[in-house]
Amino acid sequence: TQCSGGQVYQECSNPCGRTCADLHLDGVSSCPSLDNICVSGCNCPEGLVLNDGGQCVPPGVCPCQHGGQLYPAGSKIRQGCNACVCRQQRWQCSSEDCVGTCVATGDPHYITFDGKAFSFLGDCEYVLVREANGLFTVTAENVPCGTSGVTCTKSVVVELGNTVVHMLRGRDVMVNGVSVRPPKVYSGNGLTLQRAGIFLLLLSRLGLAVLWDGGTRVYVRLQPQHRGRVVGLCGNFDRDAENDLASQQGVLEPTPELFGDSWRVSLLCPEVDGTATQHPCTENPHRATWARKRCSILTQRLFAPCHDEVPCQRFYDWCIFDACGCDSGGDCECLCTAIATYAEECSQRGIHIRWRSQDLCRWGPGYGVHDGIWDGIRAVQAHPRAGTM
Repeated sequence: TQCSGGQVYQECSNPCGRTCADLHLDGVSSCPSLDNICVSGCNCPEGLVLNDGGQCVPPGVCPCQHGGQLYPAGSKIRQGCNACVCRQQRWQCSSEDCVGTCVATGDPHYITFDGKAFSFLGDCEYVLVREANGLFTVTAENVPCGTSGVTCTKSVVVELGNTVVHMLRGRDVMVNGVSVRPPKVYSGNGLTLQRAGIFLLLLSRLGLAVLWDGGTRVYVRLQPQHRGRVVGLCGNFDRDAENDLASQQGVLEPTPELFGDSWRVSLLCPEVDGTATQHPCTENPHRATWARKRCSILTQRLFAPCHDEVPCQRFYDWCIFDACGCDSGGDCECLCTAIATYAEECSQRGIHIRWRSQDLCRWGPGYGVHDGIWDGIRAVQAHPRAGTM
C-alpha cells in the first residue's frame, strides 16, 4: 500500500491519526470512542502529526489561527500591547499590563474599559470617567438626534486640575473659556490638543487620552496606572466587567438606566425610563429595510476575518438601532459611525479591514484606508506639529 505525505503503512493503528488540529485538545484524541480500535492503514510515524496539506510534520511547525487566517510557526502578531509568537499551533503572548479603552458610540452605546457593553439613551451630561483623587474628569453631553428618543453626543468636557477643555460639536475647542485651534501644546500641565484624521485628540501626561470625532463617537484611553482608580459610565477598569454598573453611590445597579442616571452631572435632568422606550425601527418602520441592508455588511464575508475575534451580532444590532433612530438628518453619519466602531474593534486586535467604498461611507479628508484609529494616534504622537504655550 502506497502512503502519501510521509505517512507509513501500519497493520495495527488508530483509525483517527493525530493531526495538527488535535494539538488544541491537549493530548485528547479527536475521536476518543475509537481509541481502542485497531485497523490497518496509513498514519504518520510516531512523533509526527498530519497538517492541513496532508504532510507529516513535527508538532512544532503546525500553524496558528488568527482572524480566520492560518499563520505558520514562528509568526508574530500583536494582541493589544502584547507580542505573540506562534508555537505548536498556540499563540504564546507576553503579559504586559495594557492600556484600557472605553467607547461611547451611536445613540448612545457604551463599552467599558473592562468590556461591558450596554445602551443608555440619556438626554443630559454624564460622567464618563472620574479619577478617584480628582486628577481628571471626562463628561459627555447627550442631546436628542431623532424623533424616537435616541440621543447623540453634543459635547465633551475634560477637566484636568484647573484646566477645562470644552469640545463642542461644530465649534472651536475652548480651553478655560478661550478659543484655540489645534495643534496646541500646554507645557505647564502637559496637555496636548491635536487633529488625528477626523478626530480631535486630547493627550495628557497623566496617562489620559480622549478622542472625539465631533459627532457620535468618543474614545477614552487610560494607562495601566489608573487600573481600579476610576469611576463613571466607563466602569472602574479593574479587569472585572461584572461590577462595571456601579452607581455614583457605589451600588451595583441591575439596569443600565439606573446606572446611567446615577452619573448625571445635574439632577435637574430627567431620569431615563427604559420600559417606555420603543425600538427606533418600530417607530420608523420605513427605515428598517434600509437599515438591515446597509448594516448587513458587518455579518458578511468582508468582515469574516474578524468574527472569531469580535462577535459581530451586538454591533449589527446597534447599527440597525442607530440607522433607524437617526431620522432627523445625519442618518448616514449614524450608519457609518456604527460600522466604523466595529471596524475599530477589529483594528485593535490587529485585523485591519478596508471597508469604506464610493457606495458606502466613502473616504474623505481625514480617513485612512482602514479604521485603525490608535495606529494613527501613535503616528501623531511620534511626529507632533504643535505650537507650545
